[in-house]
Amino acid sequence: MRKRTWFMITLIIAVIFIGYGYTKHVENMQYYQESLNQAESAINNQAYQTAQIDLENALKKKKNGQTAQIYLKQVKLYRQGMKDVDKKKLQAAQKKFQQVAEQQNGMQLLVSRASAKQAELQEVLRELPLFEHAYDRAKILSTNYEYTASNTKLAVILGYGSINKPYYQNVYEKAKKLQTYNNRILTKLGYHVDSGVSATDSSATDFLPGSTSTAAASNLKKITTKQVKQARQDLIKEGVDPNLFSDLQIKQVIQEADNQGVSVRQIAREFK
Repeated sequence: MRKRTWFMITLIIAVIFIGYGYTKHVENMQYYQESLNQAESAINNQAYQTAQIDLENALKKKKNGQTAQIYLKQVKLYRQGMKDVDKKKLQAAQKKFQQVAEQQNGMQLLVSRASAKQAELQEVLRELPLFEHAYDRAKILSTNYEYTASNTKLAVILGYGSINKPYYQNVYEKAKKLQTYNNRILTKLGYHVDSGVSATDSSATDFLPGSTSTAAASNLKKITTKQVKQARQDLIKEGVDPNLFSDLQIKQVIQEADNQGVSVRQIAREFK
């Protein structure tokens, strides 16, 4: 009887422990799945740090959880890629996004986002050196008084559809500043420009027809008809049609050439 009693007690205890172990396993699996779901929701909302914490918590309950391991690897690489972008380490960022995109059995949302980032950076890495070269050339042209030609080079940069993205901020700001300078000079020459010159900037409008300052108007009156005629001939020699300019505009060109200490022909090159 006593042996039977101990057998029954042992059996009951074993059942209790087995039941507890099974219950604990079920609880761990539920926690694991809930953490995965929370991570997916966080990723959907681009809360990648939160997603990383959720995935790390999931693995505490199921260390060999393959899905959580793969997702966690993707999230970490994606976050590192974003940090590289902020630090302007674009090539390093591209490689990390490529790894995320190529992860087998990875989360499709991360694969899609990483693929888009990789393609975007590939375009940036191709275009940015071209923009820097265009700016350097535009600066040289501006230094040589070829303001219109300089603006043509800058148009390659400023007319680019994605130029306002952070990747291009430095070259965009430099190009915009140089364009504003070029337009200010061209406006002084009486040449029409669409942008880059503030309507309240008196230094930029002193030589505009109809808004000539008193001092500038006085100087223009001193320019003779003979000088105007010679200036028109200089325009012809530079391949510029002098009929495009009024006498007042020709005088403005002469005055600007005098201000800069260059010839009318050098100024005329800007109108080609």
